[in-house]
Amino acid sequence: MKYVGSIGEQVRAAAVHSSSRSRVRGGVALAALLFAGASLAACDVPLTELSKDRGAMRVTIDPSHIEASAALGALSSQSNLDMQPAEYRITGTGPSGASFTESSSGGESDITDIRIGEWRVEVSAFNAAEQEIGYGSATVEVKSGELAPVHITVRPLSGTGSLSLLVTWPQEELADPELTAALADAQGRSEKLGFEMPEPGKAEFWSDEIEAGYYTLTLQLIDGDQVLAGAVDAVRVVKGGRTRGEFSFDDLNHPTGEIDISVVSEMDDPLEVSITQAPSAIAYRSSVTAQAEVANAGGSEIAYRWYLNAESAGTGPTLDIGENLSPGTYRLDVVAVTADGRRSGSATHQLTVEQP
Repeated sequence: MKYVGSIGEQVRAAAVHSSSRSRVRGGVALAALLFAGASLAACDVPLTELSKDRGAMRVTIDPSHIEASAALGALSSQSNLDMQPAEYRITGTGPSGASFTESSSGGESDITDIRIGEWRVEVSAFNAAEQEIGYGSATVEVKSGELAPVHITVRPLSGTGSLSLLVTWPQEELADPELTAALADAQGRSEKLGFEMPEPGKAEFWSDEIEAGYYTLTLQLIDGDQVLAGAVDAVRVVKGGRTRGEFSFDDLNHPTGEIDISVVSEMDDPLEVSITQAPSAIAYRSSVTAQAEVANAGGSEIAYRWYLNAESAGTGPTLDIGENLSPGTYRLDVVAVTADGRRSGSATHQLTVEQP
């Protein structure tokens, strides 16, 4: 039986069809038809001549892993690439070579009057410049006269991106400078970075073969056997994108390295990390407890790693510091990583230990 026109027309057709049968059987058939019609009406599917081999699906797009966060925490520099999804392109491949293509601005999309059977649905996210910035897919079984729900999460594209780093320092203050650097992924696997020194007081690194993901970057400027400056920060690399960082250690007794990261793709919002309860100066031989906080953890379990002038100082949400420090200025960093390694962030605090 075909679905024709409105619910009322379906009911009338059912009543005529069942008049030659017993009252009990006719009542059951009519009730079943009423239920099916009401279900389709509740789903807002147009009842336009759907035959027994046709159905519909409702595609719901979850953009939570791709839409950029308004506040990026430690990743302070916005990308010059527009990462706001402007369009989602939905394609489906079904039985006997059947297919469809639709576009959406997000949310829900109803695909009607399609063949019953298994469908593979793919969603690609594009920005206003029509650059692909995310992808997701799922399979769904379409049944006769029913609206099949399919939920698709759009996630970051996998692949490689580039990372470029520039570190500068006052060469005249160093006798034998050496720069050490390492990039550790979310699983703790660390790789040393080989810097080139094109001129005194300047070091550069560049690679376009970095796998997309979050990393912890560790830098130390060494003269002889003394660490004169250091910094740790969370870095993100995305497919086809460029991440750039610059450190300028102008005062080696007061390391002020600051990373400037340009992220081409902004997905899986970075953790917004802050350090609280840590003063800018403390008395010699005194101690304070610094505390790390994440504003957008969203219920995720967070692991914390602390560094003092790029030397590992401890783990956990708090750190006691100061009692064993000599007078001088120190850079305190904390890196926060979710348990699944998909998100990371960092914060920095400058601390001075006063002369006795």
